Amino acid sequence: MIDLHTHSTASDGSFSPEQLIQKAHEINLKAIALTDHDVVSGIPHFLRAAQFYPNLQAISGVELGVNHPANIEILALFIPNLIPFQQREKELLAIRNEANHKRLELFNQIGIPLSWEDVALDEKGQQRRLIGKPHFAEALLKKGFISSFREAFDKYMGDGCPIYVKKNDPSVEETITFIRENGAFPILAHPCHINYKGNDLFELIKDLQSKGLMGIEVYHSDHTIEQTKQYLEIAHTLHLLISGGSDFHGAPHPDVQLGIGKGNLSIPDDLLLQFQNT
Repeated sequence: MIDLHTHSTASDGSFSPEQLIQKAHEINLKAIALTDHDVVSGIPHFLRAAQFYPNLQAISGVELGVNHPANIEILALFIPNLIPFQQREKELLAIRNEANHKRLELFNQIGIPLSWEDVALDEKGQQRRLIGKPHFAEALLKKGFISSFREAFDKYMGDGCPIYVKKNDPSVEETITFIRENGAFPILAHPCHINYKGNDLFELIKDLQSKGLMGIEVYHSDHTIEQTKQYLEIAHTLHLLISGGSDFHGAPHPDVQLGIGKGNLSIPDDLLLQFQNT
């Protein structure tokens, strides 16, 4: 069993990179990819921790938001050199923090007093490298404005809600080109989250393929059996790589477990062979 989509405390997960490796070892994963949002700062810790477990393959990755009418995120898997991604990280964090400051402004406008420190500092009072929407949810929960993480998105920060702020991310074309030029595989993350269905989704993926997309995340915690079959068919039809991951975050999404998602996820080991042979 493998898991090619996970998040750590370097972005918006609750497990450190080292704890992810330890957990992956405990549940006998064959391979695990760390794919934090926008940042690769957790990767060196992740790879060092994995050296103690020779039977576990640790894969460098990142999940990148893009500017597109559809709700798209692109995974970069098997990053061979972190330096270009570290340089890009600075630009992406500036874009993200611009959106974060706008969220704070909007929350205060509707009478919910959140400060930068409320979202920027972790439980130890240390500055977070990346600030994401789950950190806003955590602050709202602590202050008693919501009763669950999910409520923060459904009531405030989701698409169409009062505090919805869209980041000004780079274009999908530029992002895919960047990933490929730097030796990694661009993979479309969780297609079930895209607001395109049926043939529209097929045509979207086909268009992304023309821009350099190399694969689809067919297996994901939020995919139904029917969706998994649909995405598998699209991947075969377009000769795209097949990937899969739990999208594990830990505490922010307690219903999703490493490796098995919501209990019925099982990602075949042999998917790794595609990447090795490409």
